[in-house]
Amino acid sequence: MSVTQLFPTPASSTSITYNAISGTAISDDLMKSCAQLFSTNYGIWGENATSISKYIKPGQPVKMTDSKLRSQSVSIPDHTVLVTCFHHEKLVGHAFASVWSFEGGVVGWITQLVVDRSLRRRYIATHLLQTLKLHPLFQRVTAIGLVSSHPAAPNVDVYAVDLSFIREHAAKILEASPVDYIKSAQLRGDLFQENSNTGAVSSAFTEFYVDHAEPSKALEQFKAKGKWCLGELLEGHEYLALFPVSPGRALQ
Repeated sequence: MSVTQLFPTPASSTSITYNAISGTAISDDLMKSCAQLFSTNYGIWGENATSISKYIKPGQPVKMTDSKLRSQSVSIPDHTVLVTCFHHEKLVGHAFASVWSFEGGVVGWITQLVVDRSLRRRYIATHLLQTLKLHPLFQRVTAIGLVSSHPAAPNVDVYAVDLSFIREHAAKILEASPVDYIKSAQLRGDLFQENSNTGAVSSAFTEFYVDHAEPSKALEQFKAKGKWCLGELLEGHEYLALFPVSPGRALQ
């Protein structure tokens, strides 16, 4: 299934096209374009990245091959959605998400969200996530989840996060995940550990040693505007966010 949406961006009068595509319909060419977008716009490796591989050097761009992207974000094609954003026939944003059942509901998990650096702050991420709800898979979800090293990734009202919901459901959702890197993630922070004393509140240890300079700047802006409840971001960790939704109203 492919769903097309046209949204005007506040920064330009040019229309941008959004498409929701089922995982089984993602072509090799589109996957290569998504991998290239990630590799040129995501971030750089941090100082501890050498613990992953001796071939990785701190400061180098975090890169992704199309085969690795498919294995990580489209491991369950029948239950996966890709939303793309094209501007003048160029891919400038994408969001991958997979849906699975867990004890207590159905989760829609955003496995990757990337926007071209030159077009950020134009609500592209917002519309990518909004377009997900148009796909039939998302009509039955009761929770939205993601892990990310960037505090702005959830793209929702982070000041209204229900920490009790995260504490109650996070372990069940990760345990039921058919996506390997999510299933193997270790829950860390005050919500999941007694006397953690790390400053983390809701995070997952994923061994993703991306540089935290840019996320730290964004975090300070969030803190300056109001209460930030997900805590500090530790090396090799990502913030973990979960949001309850009513079936048929995901991401509204």
